[in-house]
Amino acid sequence: MRFDSRQKAEPGHTEIETIDGRRLPVKLIVNPRARHVSVRIDPTRREAVATAPTKRHLEHAARFAAERAGWIAEELARLPRGVSLSPGSFVPLRGIEHELVFRQGRTAPRIEEDLLPRLVVAAPDAGLFQSRVVRFLKDQARIDLIDRVATHAVTLGVRPERIQVKELRSRWGSCSADGALSFSWRVIMAPPFVLDYLAAHEVAHLREMNHSRRFWALVRKCMPDYDAGRDWLHRHGSRLHAVGMAR
Repeated sequence: MRFDSRQKAEPGHTEIETIDGRRLPVKLIVNPRARHVSVRIDPTRREAVATAPTKRHLEHAARFAAERAGWIAEELARLPRGVSLSPGSFVPLRGIEHELVFRQGRTAPRIEEDLLPRLVVAAPDAGLFQSRVVRFLKDQARIDLIDRVATHAVTLGVRPERIQVKELRSRWGSCSADGALSFSWRVIMAPPFVLDYLAAHEVAHLREMNHSRRFWALVRKCMPDYDAGRDWLHRHGSRLHAVGMAR
């Protein structure tokens, strides 16, 4: 970004320019918990996010992102092509590809098993189709996560205050200081062992709010082969983030 020092940097969206003239989206945010300026890629929104610890450091964060325009362009180019949640698209459910099928009406979504499974979602009109698909996937994720969280909570002798399934932009799950566990609804698209790992990971945070050796020992106590789930997310997580983000 050819940052104009005469303009005051403010939280919000801006653009940077690469050496070949391409303009790339960048979100500027203030996070008081940040220790320094940084830049990362948001795979869901398909944009760079520049973070500053205070509003006074936003200009520094903007320049920091501009200096890394080449890296940002490369990382954005590596993101998988977006998949729309529209009729005829294919999305995974518990690791198995399903074709999305629209039916006009108000009946509950259903799975039709065949050589190629179909997720049939009814809506009064096609404009509501995507929101109905997301609602169904969130509900399915909540069912599976409640089950796996309960199992791991018994193993570690802890009790979460509540479980939330929602849109998470930069992480797959989180554990708050008051014991609330939050999860990305997109994990329901991964194979079940991946969701199981994520549940074990966040439940372990109820005992250890860090990623120390003690923490990973707790995760292993819940799920001895947790490495497989963690590695799967590292390799394929960006593909799940691309669902619902057509490009």
